[in-house]
Amino acid sequence: MIKTNDRTLYLHDKICPEAAGKLIEQIININEKDEESNEHESRPIKLIINSYGGQIYDGMAIVATILSSKTPIHSYVYGYAMSMALLAAAAGHKRYAHKLATFMYHDSLTNLEGKLGHVHDTLGELRRVKNMYDDVLLAKTKIPMSKLDEVRKMKDDWYITAEQGLELGIIDELI
Repeated sequence: MIKTNDRTLYLHDKICPEAAGKLIEQIININEKDEESNEHESRPIKLIINSYGGQIYDGMAIVATILSSKTPIHSYVYGYAMSMALLAAAAGHKRYAHKLATFMYHDSLTNLEGKLGHVHDTLGELRRVKNMYDDVLLAKTKIPMSKLDEVRKMKDDWYITAEQGLELGIIDELI
């Protein structure tokens, strides 16, 4: 569920078409109002994230909106930002987390079914989108590609503490 209070937005539920649509609309509306009043730099948008993640295409739409926002978006994680929510948190112009927060990175999950040709096409698309995800994460943080490769080889979830998130550049500051 996404709620709004002036310039504070919340991403607390699973990332899905409805949640992404509402959040994107709110960010765009604030940007348009700021452009009309010439206030892009004066008041950032505060995005509170507490989510296990969700659908990658909807998450990428959120990330693209954050990255292209002229009004700075400051992301705050007090509980958890996992999977797609990790990238949304890392995309913020300034990024914060409480010392009790947890982040999680993993390889994409999918249930491949159908004929071999369909599975092959779906796998190729999944790789393409996962590469985009990793490219943004690598660009916005200090995480080395070798660490992402290691996590993929382990085929496991990588849980990251807030302190580790600070060291890895996922966040800029502990709160």
